[in-house]
Amino acid sequence: MWLKLVLAIVVLFHGVGHLLFLVPTLGVADWAGQTGHSWALTGMLGDGPTRAIGAVLWVATIVLFVAGVAGFLTAQPWWVGVTVLASILSIAGIVLLWDGIATSNAVMALAVDIVILVALLVAHWPGSEIVGASS
Repeated sequence: MWLKLVLAIVVLFHGVGHLLFLVPTLGVADWAGQTGHSWALTGMLGDGPTRAIGAVLWVATIVLFVAGVAGFLTAQPWWVGVTVLASILSIAGIVLLWDGIATSNAVMALAVDIVILVALLVAHWPGSEIVGASS
């Protein structure tokens, strides 16, 4: 039970931590070296559309991670797919919206996303002994 709770807290904090990317994308504040600009999109689409795409991406990532954790805690069969999708969106956002500054937040988020994907898709962990009978 404790391991399940610790895993849920780590993934929840990771998901909510995407606020560090969302807030600068919305132009509310520059946090932790994030700007909301994109090496791939800003020059082509302009600042406004890039920020809109980024905002949708970050909000979706946060919502999906929170939903995935809720599904994990309640042993829903869909939690793995939702969490995998959240990690993929997070990676896409980090890569697309990276503005040339390798911040520790972006590097750490990318590393956590990769660990989540490897755990879920390669190692098939955590298993039913941790999640519960419905997984």
